[in-house]
Amino acid sequence: MTIEAWIFKKSFNISPKLSVQYTMALNLLASACEWIIFLNAELIFPSKAREELINYLLFQQIKSTSFIVFLLTAFNFTFLLLIKWIGFETLQFLSTRDLSKISKVFSGNAEERIKMSEQYKDFRVILVAHTLSYSLFLFLVFTLFLFK
Repeated sequence: MTIEAWIFKKSFNISPKLSVQYTMALNLLASACEWIIFLNAELIFPSKAREELINYLLFQQIKSTSFIVFLLTAFNFTFLLLIKWIGFETLQFLSTRDLSKISKVFSGNAEERIKMSEQYKDFRVILVAHTLSYSLFLFLVFTLFLFK
């Protein structure tokens, strides 16, 4: 989370307090959505996948490195990234309350397309922040597995 806040502060030129608030709000939203999805998806998984998921989530134990674990990790990374991006855009919209942004998106002239490309700057910054944070987390988990 600290890495994400630092990247937000540098990239968006905001105060440290605001960058931490954004990071905390986005991570809380992402974690809540993650638990809702995985607890409901667990019901439709095959029994072996369900067992591995429960062992991983509740006990941080993986019996074997399987394709299912890698697939869940890739899905989790992508899902959390999208939730954070949508959450960030929502927070920005709520903080500015600029309703003209919505109508300009659909107008289609060149000036608005340039503004839309600036919007993808937000996505790139969130992608970098999320990737570094997630990579550090995976590195720590991998290190713990090595020392067991």
